[in-house]
Amino acid sequence: MILHGRSWRVAAALGLFVAGLVCAGVAWATLLTPQPVVTAKGRQFGASATPGGTYLAYDQSRPGHPDQFDVYVKPAGVRRFKVNTQGLAYGGGIDGTTMIYQSVRNGQSNLRLFDLVTHVRSAPAGVNSKMWEWQPTISGDWILYGQQWGSRPVNGRVILHDTNTAETRTLDEQIGKPRRLLSPGQVNGDFATWDRYTPLAHTENVFRYQISTQTKTKIPVPTGKLQYASSVTPTGTVFYARSGIGCGAHVSLHKYESGTDTLLARLPNGYDSFRTFAVDEGAGVTSLYFERFQCSTGKSHIDKLTVG
Repeated sequence: MILHGRSWRVAAALGLFVAGLVCAGVAWATLLTPQPVVTAKGRQFGASATPGGTYLAYDQSRPGHPDQFDVYVKPAGVRRFKVNTQGLAYGGGIDGTTMIYQSVRNGQSNLRLFDLVTHVRSAPAGVNSKMWEWQPTISGDWILYGQQWGSRPVNGRVILHDTNTAETRTLDEQIGKPRRLLSPGQVNGDFATWDRYTPLAHTENVFRYQISTQTKTKIPVPTGKLQYASSVTPTGTVFYARSGIGCGAHVSLHKYESGTDTLLARLPNGYDSFRTFAVDEGAGVTSLYFERFQCSTGKSHIDKLTVG
């Protein structure tokens, strides 16, 4: 399911907040301490950034229209600016000075490139179609994105496309039944991730793909838990959220590296996150950007963890 360009998980969560879930305190567990990055009025989702935070991109809800979004970029030390000039837009990813984002106009969703220096917009070759393209990231010549079509059931793919050679790889595909919902994560260097949710089985898994070897790995998940909101570093360290069933059900953030799962932080009960974005800062340090969504109110802001 897509809600204004968002995955099934965001759609479900935005529907939940009107029910008035009871939320516990907002203190974080004593693990890594999150740093608030964007706390403006309205809702912010889909953050991405460059090393050192020289550029920070995210989508922002419109005043008086909490379900309509535009993409903004905040260069360090200066005011933010809006990327899209028409229609709705949703954040994607940044590599160097090139940003990719999702543009929705007249009921059609396509991917667009934006030069952070010249502000020139363009369409990536070999990607857009009559289907619904969404949630893209970019690394070098590679673009990772989702593609959906149909309604009963929703069919989908997670696609990796090389803009230099025009090679396209389908990393995962769902057509017909059994119903599975696919969400692209992040492409970064030699690796890409995505999430796969199977509603009937109440399972959700994170997958990592190595581009050079064309090998796929399912990240281990404890029984009864869901894993989602995946991202990855250029060397293959995977980040993701883990929870029980339902919005804000004991959500924690983790990394998976060299076969080891490490707990990074716990979100307060009643809070969730739907997307992470990993930025390699060098010297073994990663900035992990994510939204902090309050299930009881629908409020959402951008935080980051510094992972050493």
